[in-house]
Order: sequence, then structure tokens, then C-alpha cells
Amino acid sequence: MLLFLTGNKNRVLSKSAIAEHLSCDMADMLDNHDFVYAHVKNLKNKLKDAGCGDYIKTVYGLGYKWQDD
Repeated sequence: MLLFLTGNKNRVLSKSAIAEHLSCDMADMLDNHDFVYAHVKNLKNKLKDAGCGDYIKTVYGLGYKWQDD
């Protein structure tokens, strides 16, 4: 997921796009995207523990964005 976010720098990625990336084309069969929140939260915690800044920004109502500036 980290490579997916960094590969799309400064682009807002919807929860659906992230869900599709994580579940390999099975996202349309899933009713909700709650697991995306868990993945993003886990990734944010791992980055924080590694001493990195808060690079994953939440764009409310749209999705997430990698911002390293």
C-alpha cells in the first residue's frame, strides 16, 4: 500500500481505489471499505514509529493523499 500511495504522489486516492488495490479486483464484491481505514491507520502508525512525518493526509469525503512537502 505504501508503494501505491507514493506512486500516486499528490493525487487523492479514493477509498474504493485503495480497496481495489488491497483486495485485487475483489473490492466490488465487498459491501464496505472499513478495512481501508484499518490499513491506513496501521501504515500511519508504522511510519510514526519509524520516525517519519505524517505523510498520509486524509481528504475528508474523498480519500487519502501522500504529501511529502
